[in-house]
Amino acid sequence: MTIAGTGVVTGDFAQILADMGRTVSWLKVTKTTDAITGTESTSFAAGVDKTVVYFKEDCRYLWDKEGLIQVADAYVLFTPGTISRYDQILVDGFTYYVEEVIQRFVLGVSMVDFCRLFLVKA
Repeated sequence: MTIAGTGVVTGDFAQILADMGRTVSWLKVTKTTDAITGTESTSFAAGVDKTVVYFKEDCRYLWDKEGLIQVADAYVLFTPGTISRYDQILVDGFTYYVEEVIQRFVLGVSMVDFCRLFLVKA
């Protein structure tokens, strides 16, 4: 779909994936809470291969009133509406969990999910 008068096409991210994407393993996380005890349990679906744009950073920090706050260990750009907080990404022998998913819009159209990742284990 083309957004009138802009030249922006909703499939533009698909071209970015084709040019810069790489395959990673994505594990969907489901959290449930027991209605009686309140105990939370987590289950992981089997890993699914997904093409994403992945980039790794050395640990970045922001200065806040409370001190230094870690921003993320790596980032991925994901197909909109697919990934959720706490899902896991496996890439190059590293396991990351998704801390934050930010949907990026262009002229009101969801184009990509920008995800901050934290290292779980190497």
